[in-house]
Amino acid sequence: MDWIRENKPLAAILGVIVVGSLALGYLLFDAWSVYSETKDGYLGLGNQVAGLKGAPLAPTEENLKKKQAVVAEYAGLVNTLGKTVLILQPKVEPINDIEFQDKLKAKISDIRKAAQSKMQLPADFAFGFDDYTHTLPKSAAAATELSGYLDAMDKLMKLFLDSGAKSVDLLERSKLPVEAAATAATQGNNNAGMQAQASGNILEKRQISVVLTLDQGPLQLLISRLTNPTDMPYFTSLRMLRIENQRQDGPLRSEVQLPTPPTEDPNAVKTEEAATDEIKPPAPAFVDAIPVFGNELLKVRLEIDLVKFLDAAAGVTAQAPTGR
Repeated sequence: MDWIRENKPLAAILGVIVVGSLALGYLLFDAWSVYSETKDGYLGLGNQVAGLKGAPLAPTEENLKKKQAVVAEYAGLVNTLGKTVLILQPKVEPINDIEFQDKLKAKISDIRKAAQSKMQLPADFAFGFDDYTHTLPKSAAAATELSGYLDAMDKLMKLFLDSGAKSVDLLERSKLPVEAAATAATQGNNNAGMQAQASGNILEKRQISVVLTLDQGPLQLLISRLTNPTDMPYFTSLRMLRIENQRQDGPLRSEVQLPTPPTEDPNAVKTEEAATDEIKPPAPAFVDAIPVFGNELLKVRLEIDLVKFLDAAAGVTAQAPTGR
């Protein structure tokens, strides 16, 4: 302290030098940190650029030709698949309006006879084609489309019957585009959404809504058969499955009927059995308990899409993109 008092000018100069050195050191450290970060970012960006240039999908003429070849191969496979599903799809024979109505009535009669004492049907059951039991389709084209739709519905009903369903409580279907177009024309509605499907579409989904009463085993069998082409030749997609117990509450005490125990006739004459060495099992005991829960059936709601592939499916990717 005495030296600083005696050499104030020199001490001030030394203090300025020390403070300046610290400030310069801080600035130098900060600049070096920024430089390191910038250098690392530059090197990383350079590596990314080099990786992109050497990648298989680099924008070069050679890679463009490879891409076009792969896309063309993919388009061919898709077209082959489209042609295959059209072949596997059941064919629809042309039919006129009167023939369709006769066919509908015949199938209603056949399914009622087949379901008699096996599966209960609604009183007004008509496969969802109730309107056509007393009116004719608007055109021969509509009758042909409806005929194919009816065949699929008939196959679906027989699948319910063969799987062991107890009853069909509800059956609804969506209208075809030709039906919607005819309805719009009748009502004078020019809404484009009510017209037939555009030719660019490759498939048509026909939605079926059904409520069944059946047991768990038949339900599992039905679900598996829906996707089996041997049992269901039409393309189907199960969109919704909702399962409930047939009864939501337990049985009342008055509903439970216990078996009546056997009573012996006091006037019956008992005969003594002859002595024998044969070992016989005892008589079965009287059943004094019965199951109360677990015997109820299931109420099942199914939303099923019947998928029909259109002719456009055979050439959906006929023109493969040629650009980059």
